[in-house]
Amino acid sequence: METSREWELKAACRWEDPDIWFSKATWTKAKRICNQVCPVREECLEAILARESLTADTYRVGIVAGLTGAQRAKLHAAGRAPKKKATPKPPGPGRPRAECGTKSAYERHRRNGEPIDQACRDANAQAGREYRRTGSTKVPAPC
Repeated sequence: METSREWELKAACRWEDPDIWFSKATWTKAKRICNQVCPVREECLEAILARESLTADTYRVGIVAGLTGAQRAKLHAAGRAPKKKATPKPPGPGRPRAECGTKSAYERHRRNGEPIDQACRDANAQAGREYRRTGSTKVPAPC
């Protein structure tokens, strides 16, 4: 499996009408494209299982990798976990990593299974207090 998402450029669904994947009337055609024509079905299946790993079964909709949402949920429940990468991905372009002492850094630590430092714990607690006080996660604009 390729580590990037370049495989998506080879997908048979790339040139198809997006509506066929979400209309039960055209699911047969969508499944045929995935199962008989698509050269990257396995990569697609691994990617969707990874994306939907924390998704409730009722939110898995449409045909992806030739499977319905219920079929993908069954695969997930049976323990077909997406393949884990052996090495962490190198930092690339885009948003810089949040500095420790912020709620974002706290979430990054949790997501990556890293030890959480006290500054991040304090920032997360402060963000929670602010949310309970205001009902919003938005940072207030300076006066």
